[in-house]
Amino acid sequence: MKKITFTNSKGGVGKTTITLNVANALAKLGKKVLIFDFDSQANISLALQKNWKSNKEIIKWFQEDSTKEELLLSIEDTDIENIFLVGANRELSLVTMSDLNSLAMGELILKQNFKKIEEELKQKIDYILMDTSPTMSKILLNVLLAADEIIIPIEPHKFSIEGLETITKPYNKMIKTLNDIGSNIKNNINYYVVNKIQKNVTHKDVMQWINTLAIANKILNSKIPFSTIRQKETMINKFSLTDKSPFLILVEELFEKGIL
Repeated sequence: MKKITFTNSKGGVGKTTITLNVANALAKLGKKVLIFDFDSQANISLALQKNWKSNKEIIKWFQEDSTKEELLLSIEDTDIENIFLVGANRELSLVTMSDLNSLAMGELILKQNFKKIEEELKQKIDYILMDTSPTMSKILLNVLLAADEIIIPIEPHKFSIEGLETITKPYNKMIKTLNDIGSNIKNNINYYVVNKIQKNVTHKDVMQWINTLAIANKILNSKIPFSTIRQKETMINKFSLTDKSPFLILVEELFEKGIL
């Protein structure tokens, strides 16, 4: 059971759309997927539950004294077969801020809570996907430190690439801080996925430039083409495994690379 996040500290890069469509592909392959919606916009929760209501129990994942029962209670069914949800709470960052800031190692609370119910989750869930708000915060750091695989969606323009430090720098700094006091945490930013790519000279030139950078060997071969329809299609059941969906191609590559 792997914990995976498609995340970025920049908004509008398609992390939520990718998360939803990867979850949908896995679900249609018969895999049990649990999604955590840590994004206060609640787009995933709204897509997965017609009658979505704010989930107060999600706050328990960022509290040190949460019990197994409280954590398991936060998991809900969705309108999509094989997909389960810990739904969003739009007050999450406000409610958890003081708790996380008051703890010496507040960035590891989510990781520790996963360990509490790891055995129970393994019996029911194949994959955990975590969606986050597009801001660097202690909640995002918790997700990064809890994830087994971090995949960063990027867009094919220089500002997107040059802005990567807003997520990689704080993450690397926190890893160093924790490892300096005895932890053994590794950097799990293993891949980048290019989203919203178009067949034009500008994007072709940018991709050639990206291929000269240090992250070039971490760029997935699967590219998500720009399409108004695809950006709006999140969990619509029109998705079919017989279609050559870019998201299905992405999932196939993730399987090949052992990420899934």
